[in-house]
Amino acid sequence: MVTSSFGAKNFIGIDGGGTKTLCILGDQNGRILAEGRGESSSVKSRSWEEVKRVLLSLIHEVLVRSGTDASSLGGVFLGLAGSDRPEDRKRIVDWLQTELPEGVTITVHNDAVTALAAGTWGQRGIVLISGTGSIAYGFDPATGEFVRVGGWGYLLGDEGSGFDLGQKALMAVMQEYDGRGESTALTKLVLERWELQHPGQLINTIYGQENVRTAIADGSKLVLQAAAAGDSVAVKLVEEAIKELEKLVQTATAQLMSKLSVGLSENNEVLGLEIPLVLTGGLFSDQLFEQLFRETPTMQSGAFEIRLLERPPVVGAYLLALQEQDVELTEVMKQQITAFEFKT
Repeated sequence: MVTSSFGAKNFIGIDGGGTKTLCILGDQNGRILAEGRGESSSVKSRSWEEVKRVLLSLIHEVLVRSGTDASSLGGVFLGLAGSDRPEDRKRIVDWLQTELPEGVTITVHNDAVTALAAGTWGQRGIVLISGTGSIAYGFDPATGEFVRVGGWGYLLGDEGSGFDLGQKALMAVMQEYDGRGESTALTKLVLERWELQHPGQLINTIYGQENVRTAIADGSKLVLQAAAAGDSVAVKLVEEAIKELEKLVQTATAQLMSKLSVGLSENNEVLGLEIPLVLTGGLFSDQLFEQLFRETPTMQSGAFEIRLLERPPVVGAYLLALQEQDVELTEVMKQQITAFEFKT
């Protein structure tokens, strides 16, 4: 949902996730002038009043820190977790229109878009996120076409995510304890992690966690550790996770290219085009996991230009704010953005 604006010089990018929100203000020449950090602004996990408070305070903070005022704004781009539905986006745009000067371009999208734009410098591509949850998101800023695959949360999906790996690791431990599963090094690692004497104590420990989802997702690190040491159960779990992520990319690619009328081979590979694929999330920070994913048939097909995300997703929000005003991104601007040292 967008409103129009012309002739202003500064732009705000906001990346709002499930745990924190980052905000930057920069000018039309690629100079980032201020940054700020706040609490989560997810429209699905926070109240509307909390979301408004966080967003407005961050906008005010970067204006103050940059020594500018709202009258200098040309646009604000917000990538917010949970803002997939048009009605959610419209609600935020309508509200911000009452808080900002008339004519400021306001755009709201899913936070996966900002991660993608940060990895592709605002160009078309696909982002694959495998952190606590998992999602593949394809977006073409030139046409506004986008697709999402996965990202349905730990109860309905999130295959190949940290939670998925962590949960399956705990299940493997309990199955071994019951005598109905293979012996695995995960048992020793899990017991040491939680300082327990035997797996039977896990039920109270896990269900007693303040944030069960995060606690279980943290167990994915143990799976990667065991897999690196050659544990067969852990290796199998990692291989299954990677196959699920491969499916996310295959499906997102087919759907996006179909919307853009780009040809695909019988195996859903892009014909005559190497599409940027941005990898991000905690699991891809593990070298073994990243390498195994790169070795999958889909990644070896030559259809993708694989990139690890090297810039904060909030940079993508800023870039998309510039794009909304048809500001052309130059190499000098890229260098200035890259040189900025983020403190948050």
